[in-house]
Amino acid sequence: MRKLILSLCVFVIGLSAGAETITIGISQIVDHPALNAVRDGVLDELSDAGYVEGENLRVLLGNAQGDFSVGMSIAQNFQAQRVDIMVSIATPTSQAAVQVFGGTDTPVVFSAVTDPEAAGLLGEGNVSGVSDLIDVRADLELLAELSPDIERVGMVYNPGEANSAVLTDIAREVALELGLELVVASAENSAAVPSAAQSLLGRVDAFYVTTDNTVVSALEAVVDVANRAGVPFLMADPTSLDRGPTLCTGLDYYNHGRMTGAVVLQVLGGVSPADIPVERQGTMELWLNLDAAEQIGFEFPESILEQATGVLVDGEQTLLDN
Repeated sequence: MRKLILSLCVFVIGLSAGAETITIGISQIVDHPALNAVRDGVLDELSDAGYVEGENLRVLLGNAQGDFSVGMSIAQNFQAQRVDIMVSIATPTSQAAVQVFGGTDTPVVFSAVTDPEAAGLLGEGNVSGVSDLIDVRADLELLAELSPDIERVGMVYNPGEANSAVLTDIAREVALELGLELVVASAENSAAVPSAAQSLLGRVDAFYVTTDNTVVSALEAVVDVANRAGVPFLMADPTSLDRGPTLCTGLDYYNHGRMTGAVVLQVLGGVSPADIPVERQGTMELWLNLDAAEQIGFEFPESILEQATGVLVDGEQTLLDN
């Protein structure tokens, strides 16, 4: 009898939850694999919890195409459509979301934001989310471990992205401590990435790109320059492995999206964002692109192979048992 009562309670709760359609607006700064994986993770987390698009869930999607002003327009459009929750993916779109929804009754859940405090996202009672702050020190130490010949590291970044500016400042400090020379080239939009990368040709022993959305959207231009120079290229985004970097570090962005979806579910369950601490995904991965390494005639040291999460060989990704 007790099991029957419990089953009936669950059934009634399911009916009441399904009776109202929740509208969620999801905005991302650009279209690239990492941010798309975050979006998919959010939606899958909601789906597993019983929120099915077309039944009890309405999803509005927006892509700012790398333009903050477009991100503002998307957020304003979502506000006009009275979304129940705003989900913002990446720092610029999260800044736009907080500018539009900050201090209102509409919750904002951000994702893939490097430094929420530096981005000005904290302090509003209706905002929380998940940070994707990477370990810049570990990345530069990894480059130094790749080869004793790596002394100058080239970085292409967009100084207009708060997340990228923070990471580049960290890289400057860490490089100094490690005895590396950081050579920086700025690109204020994706169209400027090829010329910025080209300016580093012959001047650096390796390339390093962080979670800079502008550069990631034009990543092949950096890959091309690194290949022509015959030097390794470390990209802090495992989802970009098959686009040509020699090695990739960072987060599993699909799982990052699942974590973000879990925050959305807390909010849907009645928890105030003010009571949900900002989370950070701590587990980092290391993927080696053996195809790319062969193309430039580079061999990974055994110590790096032993650390690898997986490898890409002949176009196929394989998890290792390390």
